[in-house]
Amino acid sequence: MAQKRVSIVLPVYNGADYVEESIKSVLAQTYSEWELIIVNDCSTDETLAICERFAKTDARIKVITNETNRKLPNSLNIGFAEATGAYYTWTSDDNIYKPNAIETMVKCLETDPEAVMVYSDYTTIDSEGNACETVLLNDPEFNVTGNTCGACFLYTAEIAEKVGKYDSDMFLAEDYDYWLRMLPLGKMIHITDNLYYYRYHSQSLTETKKEVIKEQAYEVLEKNFQSVYDISNKNNLTYEFFDYYMYTGSAHREETYKKLIGIKKGYKYYLLRRRIKNGVKRRIKRICGRQ
Repeated sequence: MAQKRVSIVLPVYNGADYVEESIKSVLAQTYSEWELIIVNDCSTDETLAICERFAKTDARIKVITNETNRKLPNSLNIGFAEATGAYYTWTSDDNIYKPNAIETMVKCLETDPEAVMVYSDYTTIDSEGNACETVLLNDPEFNVTGNTCGACFLYTAEIAEKVGKYDSDMFLAEDYDYWLRMLPLGKMIHITDNLYYYRYHSQSLTETKKEVIKEQAYEVLEKNFQSVYDISNKNNLTYEFFDYYMYTGSAHREETYKKLIGIKKGYKYYLLRRRIKNGVKRRIKRICGRQ
């Protein structure tokens, strides 16, 4: 049976330090029927030259350069508008696929016809590529308590058609918004295979925009509140969802609190009991520390 094509979008802005490693990890895939659509978002370093060098040697690689800096969500939409595959994914210029990543995820989707998305565990690495820790993700229903889909995933072109484009207003949390919009529409699968290296370094958005990402996660929950609330109720995760909503909404604490206890009065007493319990734990710790 012929392999179905996988469309991989790689948005990049000034990624010259690591983009070559990222591209090579795609070239090293055991699954060969892929296309790599690189969207260069007006880089001012050597990124474009590096990407074009690879495109000249492999017809599966295409480079698009934005005329103006469009940022990540728009660059993803530009890339996927050119996609011809049956499956979609995207990766970052500073991250690396393990060689069997695409093959493993394709097999998972083809084994379960109800599945619309699969995502895997991964390993974090530092700026030099040294392994730091293994990240074990939660199952899909726990997306109501934070983005649990990680950075290594594959979803069908059919579900992408239903979900629509990445929301440019959700920049820095556009992926979380996308998964929450997908969650009610089809079966998402978490596999425990470790298929990816996720790089932490001083210039990554994850490191430089922590508070902005937190605020954007709050905006994502605001936007998708009703569907997320329904899913949390269905999976007995309502208070866990409320806790995460309160955490991301720390800059709007009073209004967020009033909103949540207005929906479910029991949450007020849940927080009170937890506060008392934590206070007792702190007192015991202080007493033990004096002994």
